[in-house]
Amino acid sequence: MKCPICNGEMKKVKDMIRQDGISFEAFQCDFCGEEIMDMKQLKSLANKYRKIRKAKEIVFAKWGNSIAVRIPVKIAAEYKIKSGSNGILIKDKEGIKIIPA
Repeated sequence: MKCPICNGEMKKVKDMIRQDGISFEAFQCDFCGEEIMDMKQLKSLANKYRKIRKAKEIVFAKWGNSIAVRIPVKIAAEYKIKSGSNGILIKDKEGIKIIPA
């Protein structure tokens, strides 16, 4: 692929938007440094931002020797989570996943 700015050669690179912690792929020109994305790369990046926009901030607290997580009331109600109910905690490639039982 040729660079639309200088006609240099474009190569696939991996980069990160550090302030949001999101990695992405793009094409970068060897000569002028111009970066562009194809539609597949752009869609992947947009999906990552959509996922972040739906995320809720949580609070970690000390509870005995463990760490507790406070779940916002709207999410707890949506998943029918009540005090004393059980769930499953799974290590995931992106972090931790909690599944109400």
